[in-house]
Amino acid sequence: MSQASPLLIHDAAELVTWAPLVREGRRTRLTAADLGRVVGPAWIAMKDGKIEAVGSGAPPSAYTLYKKMDARGALVMPGLVDSHTHPIFAGTRAPEFARRLSGATYQEIAASGGGIRSTMRATREATDDELLALTSARFQRMLRLGVTTIEAKSGYGLSVKEELRLLRVLNRAAAKTAQTVSITCLALHAASPEFKTLRDYANACATELLPEVAREKLAFSVDAFIDAGYFTVDDCERYVAKARELGLAVRVHADEFSDAGAAQAAARWGAVSADHLQFAPPEAIDGMAKANVVAVVLPGTSLYTKIPFTNARAIADRGCAVAVATDFNPGSCRIDNLALVATVAAVQGGLRPVEAMAGVTYVAAAALGLEGRKGALVAGYDADVLVTGVSDVDEWLADFGATAPRAVVARGALV
Repeated sequence: MSQASPLLIHDAAELVTWAPLVREGRRTRLTAADLGRVVGPAWIAMKDGKIEAVGSGAPPSAYTLYKKMDARGALVMPGLVDSHTHPIFAGTRAPEFARRLSGATYQEIAASGGGIRSTMRATREATDDELLALTSARFQRMLRLGVTTIEAKSGYGLSVKEELRLLRVLNRAAAKTAQTVSITCLALHAASPEFKTLRDYANACATELLPEVAREKLAFSVDAFIDAGYFTVDDCERYVAKARELGLAVRVHADEFSDAGAAQAAARWGAVSADHLQFAPPEAIDGMAKANVVAVVLPGTSLYTKIPFTNARAIADRGCAVAVATDFNPGSCRIDNLALVATVAAVQGGLRPVEAMAGVTYVAAAALGLEGRKGALVAGYDADVLVTGVSDVDEWLADFGATAPRAVVARGALV
């Protein structure tokens, strides 16, 4: 990506900076004061892909030669961070949506040959170039919706060979977008047709897949779907141990359909995040809070499939950091509008406005191990900036993601 010219955005109605959270290194117990509002007319200066300064009133003369952009009274906030997506796949599972509306459950659809295995078949049949084009188009749509940082999982290959192929294509897609892409190896997404048992597949991933992932630097983290009908904690122990040995961060699809002990395991493993969490017990959330594991709630999946919404309010009240993500995928949530999902997390999950906004910016960056770089508008952070189409925080939350951003800046470049 070429170096962006110095840029000054001026005449914003207000800036959301999260400066108090940055100063304190805090992710929890949020209040409205933590927004770190800079009241308009406000400005933000960027140079060399980093934020230089923010302020209110007339910009200093030091920025006279910077390229100028008039925010025209808009709310300016950090670029959105989507900390859980599944963007690399082929095929469609739209008929499954109709089946769920007619009463079928996610598990019943999977048992009949649909679900993840259905997408696996279509994805394996697609060429690398086809998958690259599909994934790149999805990244660009999310960018237009304000997402400047995105976590992208593999998981529809379900063999050592195919998962490596998907990770390599994801890296090609990451190189083509202005966004920052954090890639996750979700090899343990479902059963592999090449192995007799889930444990056999998990062990093959530990011994054959992960060393190659680390050698080629194909991913930042690993993930596993631990739940009833999928992998158990025991199935994943060797995989997680190998990942940690190789310096890969750990995430967990945790307790979406049952209390499978996944949230407790995430705390024990020192995972960066545990995601879903509908059936995680309170003591597991306490363990996550103590271990600084970010809880990632995915209300779009509940909206799309009619499974229970995660009680994000209860998680936050126990002192656990809460991020909000789309879970964009072909079957259980085709919603890729993160601003919409943030509002749903507030309405259905009980998050307060400040928590919902932090959940898709500052706390979401922490869920990706990017705190200190992403999710805030303070000097030294990456210049990922969203000029919204609304005038204040309340309007942004009430808008349900309906109004497109006026402008998106990724690492200092107006994109």
